[in-house]
Amino acid sequence: MKPRTSKELLQSEISLLPSKSTGWKIRCAAVFPSDYSAAMSNLGFQTLFEKMHNFQMFYPQRFFANLKSGSLEEKKPLSSFQLIMVSLSYELDYFNILKMFKYYGIAPNRKHRHRDRIVIAGGAAPSINPYPISLIADAIFIGEGGDCIENIIEVLSNNPPGFTDKSIILKELSLIPGLWVPELQDKPPEKALSNVNIPSVTTILSSFASFPNIVLVQIQRGCASNCPFCATPVTFNPFYNYSADSVLKQLHRWEIFPKRIGLIGSAIADYPQLTKLFEYLRDSEIYTSSIRIDRLNSQCLNVLKLSKHRTITFAPETGAQRLKAELGKIITPEDIIAVSSQLPASTIKLYYIIGLPSESIKDVQETIEEISFVAKSLSKKKFTISVNAFVPKRNTLLENCSMMPHDELTKRFELIKSGLRNIPNLRLDINYKRKSRAQWVLSCGGKDIANVLVNCKSTSDFLRNCRANGWDV
Repeated sequence: MKPRTSKELLQSEISLLPSKSTGWKIRCAAVFPSDYSAAMSNLGFQTLFEKMHNFQMFYPQRFFANLKSGSLEEKKPLSSFQLIMVSLSYELDYFNILKMFKYYGIAPNRKHRHRDRIVIAGGAAPSINPYPISLIADAIFIGEGGDCIENIIEVLSNNPPGFTDKSIILKELSLIPGLWVPELQDKPPEKALSNVNIPSVTTILSSFASFPNIVLVQIQRGCASNCPFCATPVTFNPFYNYSADSVLKQLHRWEIFPKRIGLIGSAIADYPQLTKLFEYLRDSEIYTSSIRIDRLNSQCLNVLKLSKHRTITFAPETGAQRLKAELGKIITPEDIIAVSSQLPASTIKLYYIIGLPSESIKDVQETIEEISFVAKSLSKKKFTISVNAFVPKRNTLLENCSMMPHDELTKRFELIKSGLRNIPNLRLDINYKRKSRAQWVLSCGGKDIANVLVNCKSTSDFLRNCRANGWDV
């Protein structure tokens, strides 16, 4: 059931954060330009909001793309906030922030905005490629880490927007590692490397989150693998395993220990203290991020058998043997069947990518055959197959590749639909539309794209202008 009002959302929450009031000096907006449900299951946004709360001078309020009544806390319009901090996980959310600015009467172009207002953006998407939003944001944070966020907030606490000249604030911000101020710096700096060894944890629990009433905790940062299509190591490395003690300490911040816990990491099977965590958390329902079957050992498998999670997720990426070798991810259908049959999960979720640079129709057919074989071999389990188009990402090994043409991708997705149509225990999710191609431009485009984005009227208008500039979108 979807909530109807801000009041319902607030009533659904259990929060570790201190309450604040309008008496605080700096009222600031924490913006997640997507749905409330996604925001409350996003540790990056939760960390940002917590850090803002920890500063006495700040009174932060949350804004979401699907909440038109203003801030969640007080229903104040975004236009009444002089400091706006935006968390961007997904490139297509750029269009949502433009819509939100338009809705609240805020100029999207930083050069045309009132000098008392400062917009700071961060998150996975701008960390991959900050150029497209360089005309929208006054400052863009590249990288991740709570200590770096604290440095930003400290500067703003000492130099409140509206009380301090904006040029002074921007100059101070430009000195922070990983923070790009396009007005003062021609090129973005190197990403910030955080020294924080404290894992992020859910501080606001909500029954309307994408993962309802689950306390998420980070057990790893970055990724030890270097899959050629993946931006995670580019954005968040160096790879780091948080100690089990530090993870448990964060979970113990909840006075009543969580009954449902989600362990977040890119290489769960490689986490050296997984057994210790599961033994300690044996009375809780434990959920995990996607697990690499090719890294599973018998000890890890035995630990996962203790999980009460009804769904387990794997990412084979492709069913074609040739492409598996190219990606360095050799996961056979027999591996999927062997592991899945031993786990108590009733639903298996598998992720696949279509449109990889050297992919042929034969490779697509092999993927169809793999999925069909696995689902039919485990007929008592349910399968959710998520199929996504390959999107090149800046600074990955495949950044210079082109996205497969729209008509060719559409043909391949239709082939997959047809090939998997009559399997009763299988649900197919194909995540591709024409507008998805904007993600490629926003991930790999340069400064020229910033002007196209800030002046576009819609996603379709953006794609039309990109085609005029030579992009196959």
